[in-house]
Amino acid sequence: MAISPQNRARALELAKELNEINGGRYHDDGTPKTFDELEIETNALTDLLSSMALNVSAKDLPAEEKPVRCPKCKAVPKPHDPEDDEPMIVQSARGEVEWINEGYYCRRCRRSFFPSAG
Repeated sequence: MAISPQNRARALELAKELNEINGGRYHDDGTPKTFDELEIETNALTDLLSSMALNVSAKDLPAEEKPVRCPKCKAVPKPHDPEDDEPMIVQSARGEVEWINEGYYCRRCRRSFFPSAG
């Protein structure tokens, strides 16, 4: 993924904000943090942010719903019932990502299925 100069400038501003969230270059008592301490804090925060960004992306559904069909028989399932939904939790390299898979039930096949969101 190529990052535009405008987005690089925005990323630099975000990095400055993240430095503030981490407490900056110095401990509360005024002593400077070691590079190792800065790296550990930064890694923990960026892992958290990556996990949050993945969660936002995973929950981002298309604006227009596609018609749902049973993947086996292509029949239209019964209307969506939230009782058929399944929570998904995936452990990514940067933390947990969770979302809800909308579940549907095909009366003809007598099976539940979870269509892909995209």
